Amino acid sequence: MRKKRIKIALCVLLPICIAGAAIGIWFMGTDTAMGRLQPTAPIAVLAAMDMEAKHLVSRMDDARTIEIADKKYTLGQINGTEVVLHQGGMGLDKAGAGARALMEFQPDVLILFGMSGGIVPEVGLYETVVASAVYPAWKGDWVALPTDEALAALAAEVLGDAPVAPIATGDRMTWRKKDYDRISRACGAVAVDQESYAVAEAAGELGVPLLIIRSMSDTYDNTSLLGFFKHGPVSAEKAAKDAAAVIEKLAERE
Repeated sequence: MRKKRIKIALCVLLPICIAGAAIGIWFMGTDTAMGRLQPTAPIAVLAAMDMEAKHLVSRMDDARTIEIADKKYTLGQINGTEVVLHQGGMGLDKAGAGARALMEFQPDVLILFGMSGGIVPEVGLYETVVASAVYPAWKGDWVALPTDEALAALAAEVLGDAPVAPIATGDRMTWRKKDYDRISRACGAVAVDQESYAVAEAAGELGVPLLIIRSMSDTYDNTSLLGFFKHGPVSAEKAAKDAAAVIEKLAERE
């Protein structure tokens, strides 16, 4: 009789244990150590540097940090709409990986914001440029990737008729005017950075509308590594402020 009871107990408990283990593994694979499902956010935002990201975090309500697959994200609300922010790091590879990682949140819009260098005399220090397209300055073929036209127009309106113009992405930093002249003559770009092309590539592949907002930390006539460190903090805060203003307007449409 005792053996029979043990056999019945095993028949009942074993499937329950197996099902429990399977559910546990599924939760571990879908989210954080807290065991919650993958969160979603209609607006995803990418920045390269902490000095840029922190200023947007300060404009979020209910900001909290989560970690998924060894990447950290800040979730919060701007004007009542859920926003996810990721600091992906500088350079093409990190920017592309960061953009693709944000797609796990199933956003309707991807926004890249931060500092950039002006490469034509008409673009001034701390001026904001909304990218209409991005050219690969290191390739030499000058085939542009587009941003979302409607988002760019909205951003320009919100930011007081900020210029909407092409920008270029390089695979390294440069402060040489001859490089600036070469790039601007080849494609009409007014600014250069190290991330936008990779982000535009990822957004295009995944079919997510992209907006790029760049604030000038150095200019054609004021270009140097020293100038970058001197003006970078102000430019980073300006870019975050402008990005937040556009997000507030986008949130009204959600």
